[in-house]
Amino acid sequence: MSKAHLVIVRIHRVAAILFLLAIAPAWWASARGGEPAAFVYLPLPFLFVLVATGIYQLVLPWVRRARTRRSS
Repeated sequence: MSKAHLVIVRIHRVAAILFLLAIAPAWWASARGGEPAAFVYLPLPFLFVLVATGIYQLVLPWVRRARTRRSS
């Protein structure tokens, strides 16, 4: 595995932990009712990072497989 891949996996894991930690204050802020507080949007940046790194990890095996078939 390349070093870039390991960095992306690490970023994905850290973003997942931060996303889970951001859910509680977002839930608390939304449960209070009224106008949405800034806490409601707190998990979104971590979610975007999770989506981007998750798509990379999902597509990577297909790209590697296509490269090996093409070189053979």
